[in-house]
Amino acid sequence: MSVAYLKGPLGYGRELMDSWEDIAAKIKRDQFDGYIGDYKTIKLTTGETVVMEVAGINTYTGVGNVQIGPHVDFISRDCLKGAKQFNAEANNNGTKTEPNPWRASKLFKDMNDETTGVFSTLPADLKPYIIQKRALLESRYSDAGPLRASTGWAWNDMGKLWLPTEVEVFGNTFWSDGDAGWAGGSGCNLQYPIFIGGFKHIIKGDGNNGNRCAWWEASPRRQFATDMCFVYSDGGATYVTAAYAYAYAPLCFRIG
Repeated sequence: MSVAYLKGPLGYGRELMDSWEDIAAKIKRDQFDGYIGDYKTIKLTTGETVVMEVAGINTYTGVGNVQIGPHVDFISRDCLKGAKQFNAEANNNGTKTEPNPWRASKLFKDMNDETTGVFSTLPADLKPYIIQKRALLESRYSDAGPLRASTGWAWNDMGKLWLPTEVEVFGNTFWSDGDAGWAGGSGCNLQYPIFIGGFKHIIKGDGNNGNRCAWWEASPRRQFATDMCFVYSDGGATYVTAAYAYAYAPLCFRIG
């Protein structure tokens, strides 16, 4: 059975009309028949409209300490409405219990808390089909004080809602740690197909069809203990203090 479509706007894919239940069932059978750039429009319980685009199909299938199965990763066409801090302080380190900077961040909690976070606002027919994104995550923490570079790695889950890394957006390590295996292409760190060949999907707005905005990535800046990598409003790869109050977050999740 082929996927149901509605014709999309010029330059984008087509709208997936199947239910999330049907989409998830096809993915589990490894029979998803959508394409990169196809999308499904959702409405959060806050009333906000979000257009979720197919960013990668089986991008990481087969890898991982626990083998990753068939999956489709969705990334919103624009960012969620309203700026979000990565951390309340200018700190890109993890903690003793959560050494990965993304998992330890304020933004991770703001996105993933199932009572008060963005996840809690997702449509009820979508939530059951979102799975954790497994990845090789860098560790950046020391009891001696803030570190300017990551010192190790571990397989872990990025959460049900996550951010792409600098490599997943740009295909390169401009400001993140390019010498490390977890950042340079191994460990679930490949450029998503939707971002290849142009800036149409890299440049995002403040809310659906909003003015273009800067947005966060999951990668800490190398040689600094204060900064995170992010995408500037003009599409450039850059960095900013983790406490910056004027960056936004896309909605990203995995169905599998």
